Amino acid sequence: MLDIFIYGFLIFSMLLGIIAAVYLLMMRLLRPKAPGRFIVVIPGGATGTDLASLVCAARMRLGLLGDIARSEVIALDCGLPEASRRQCEALCHEMDHVRICSPEELLEHLTR
Repeated sequence: MLDIFIYGFLIFSMLLGIIAAVYLLMMRLLRPKAPGRFIVVIPGGATGTDLASLVCAARMRLGLLGDIARSEVIALDCGLPEASRRQCEALCHEMDHVRICSPEELLEHLTR
């Protein structure tokens, strides 16, 4: 009975290692070679909680790519209510490389 448990644990560990190795290999192959930056723009047409969850999800996805220094998440304020904007601003202050801006500020940021 103990042998079955040990063999099961070893097989599970090997499969987990293989999956991790394939994931790392794919991320190395998909990473762009040229220097640049990633900007994820999230339009702010949703409510504050929906926008906050979208910002968190986008930040986590960029974190999975492993190149956080060149990435930035921008929440685009297209007429958010004041309470929703304050909630998103608080979220932006908590997380690195996350900003909220208006469409005019986005154009200025992209042209730099």
